[in-house]
Amino acid sequence: MAPIPAPLPAPPADAGQGAWGSQPIYSRADDVAFARIAAAASIAADAAGWTNAAAHLDHYLGNSGDLLTINADAVLRDVPAADAQANSMAEAEIRRITAEVAAGQLFGHPVQFQSQWLGFYIDKGLSEDWFFAMGGIHLSVTGVVTVIAPAEGAEPTVSVEYKVHVHDRYNWDGEKSTEIAGVTVSDKRMGALHTAGLAREYDIEGSSGIRSYQGAVPTAATLPGAATGRDGERSDPSR
Repeated sequence: MAPIPAPLPAPPADAGQGAWGSQPIYSRADDVAFARIAAAASIAADAAGWTNAAAHLDHYLGNSGDLLTINADAVLRDVPAADAQANSMAEAEIRRITAEVAAGQLFGHPVQFQSQWLGFYIDKGLSEDWFFAMGGIHLSVTGVVTVIAPAEGAEPTVSVEYKVHVHDRYNWDGEKSTEIAGVTVSDKRMGALHTAGLAREYDIEGSSGIRSYQGAVPTAATLPGAATGRDGERSDPSR
């Protein structure tokens, strides 16, 4: 089987609150004070069990701007709706490739795919931890499909390996306020830490483990997922 390709370049990020460190030094005193409140919000989030929200806020307050690599399988396991969306994207790619291969009678040759990035919003009802950690994310799937020639009168079968990719830009770009484990913070005040040079926006990315499937052309429901408890493997969708 051919290697699973990397995802397409990440979608462009929104503008956030502005350039890092762009505030005049004389206007930063209130931001220095608010940084202590933000640090308290991180401690409160961790105490509430929102470990990812706390870790992501700590990374922001760490002020490095470095890429943060996350466990995509954990996101997809904790947010089944995101997992289902990713598998719907994989289904679309598998069906497209199967139709093209069957039309050209090009059976038996591995075909790579890279989906476009698709936005997905993790709201509080799906996961409070990942809502505060990321909120709006982008999903992509990449993989390899081999369409196997069918017996006369039968439908083709497929052998598939694929990964799910998650991307986000950690910034505070809106006008809303929210409460993190009893500590109220606003997008404007949190974003001002970036423009004051006291915190720094950064990219988040992660890829799932390899998911394998063999059988009839699948639906999203018959593809393996992070929530199946089967280590990303499903060769018999009837199990």
